[in-house]
Amino acid sequence: RTRGDDIVDFAEALCKVTKDSIAGHAGEKLVFRGWQRELTRNLFAVKADGTFRHRTALVGLPRKNGKSAWLSAVALESLVLGAQGGEIYSCAAEKEQAKIVFNTAKEMIRLEPELSELLQVYKDAIYNPKTGSVYRALSAEAYSKEGLNPTFVAFDELHAQPNRELWDVMSLAMGARIEPMMVAITTAGVKVDNSGKDSVCFSLYEYGKRVASGEVDDPS
Repeated sequence: RTRGDDIVDFAEALCKVTKDSIAGHAGEKLVFRGWQRELTRNLFAVKADGTFRHRTALVGLPRKNGKSAWLSAVALESLVLGAQGGEIYSCAAEKEQAKIVFNTAKEMIRLEPELSELLQVYKDAIYNPKTGSVYRALSAEAYSKEGLNPTFVAFDELHAQPNRELWDVMSLAMGARIEPMMVAITTAGVKVDNSGKDSVCFSLYEYGKRVASGEVDDPS
């Protein structure tokens, strides 16, 4: 069972291609590829009580495969149809990187009148007055992120995080939410971070292999 089909329906009904690319011409309706559809269905699987089965995901993809558009559409769905008082964040090692997914979402809103009427767009935030939810872009200075209460976190290029501070801050901050979700997308990177330890991306990759093999039982 999954709520992923609803997210796909939202994306294909209300989100548009933001720039000419292999996905189509700017302004055309966004159409998920088969792998994007399957990924969304698996990511948003639900338990018997209807709540999300998973809360952490690492998605590794080569460049130019539509990962930013996919993640922008998923983040927008969380802003529009997610929890009351939701907090959605785009994170990356640098704020300009974090704003790639965030700005793609802003452009999707600009291109779709129904979204433009529903959402209030500012330079550094998108606000949904109907639910009180907000979407912002954050950079890697983890010390300034205390006090956040995220419902959905989109990490872009996780391999570039200088250390695991921001990841850990956002992960802990989600603890009070009923259905939190943290999704990292990344291209290939190095195994160690600036401290010389295993990077958060490599650590998640190794942990994910242990879960997939059945060595670790952790549906989240």
